[in-house]
Amino acid sequence: MGKKAIKEDYYKLLGISVDATSQEIKEAYRKLQKKYHPDIAGQRGHEHTLKLNEAYQVLMRDDLRRNYDVSKGKRTEGFGSRFSGSGYSSWNGPIRSQGLFVDEAACIGCQECVHHASKTFMMDETLGCARVRVQFGDDVKQIEVSVDSCPVNCIHWVESEELPLLEFLIRPQPKQGYGVFGGGWERPSNVFMAAKAFNKQSKQEEHYHGEAPAAEETPAQAKARAHASLKLQMERFSRIWTWLTEVTGYNR
Repeated sequence: MGKKAIKEDYYKLLGISVDATSQEIKEAYRKLQKKYHPDIAGQRGHEHTLKLNEAYQVLMRDDLRRNYDVSKGKRTEGFGSRFSGSGYSSWNGPIRSQGLFVDEAACIGCQECVHHASKTFMMDETLGCARVRVQFGDDVKQIEVSVDSCPVNCIHWVESEELPLLEFLIRPQPKQGYGVFGGGWERPSNVFMAAKAFNKQSKQEEHYHGEAPAAEETPAQAKARAHASLKLQMERFSRIWTWLTEVTGYNR
């Protein structure tokens, strides 16, 4: 890959997020190739389609995409990384039965939680909301004060196995089909309802494909299976997403 190619932001070029699936990349690429076809856009279009080809070839190959993400700082731990099945907040110490979740759609950016427990919470200055960075990063008393100080009750205690999906669903998802720089973002107005609907639809697909849990398993095996199951759910996400928006309604 030449120096010129490295300077390009392939995600911005295609109008997609760093979490885009292969299907989303393909759809964005095809739509933009039609828009910038030389017969329509002339010489400028020809030059742009060459850049689109570069972006497509890199982002459609896992190894090239991974190297590109690292070189451009796109692949980072936490918010903005691709879904791994283990959530975006890390844990200070062993994983507990419950963890903290900030409903970012309800957060008003007051920063009270960050003020009282700065090792646990952080502010996303771009979106103007708080989120959990490290589960139990502060002592329990500080965390309790931070939760109680929230004026809109957007901080919730949830089961630890629910965290990965909730943290993924609350993140703004790019809307398709609005040109090179994207067409805005959307996320569930009720993330808990969206997670419930998502799990229901996923179970229906699992039943359809004949997937079944193991008869007996150790706690470690159960945890590994849960993470693997969540990864499979994310692979199905592009098919379920459209259905989910129609069922639950989304904030834009």
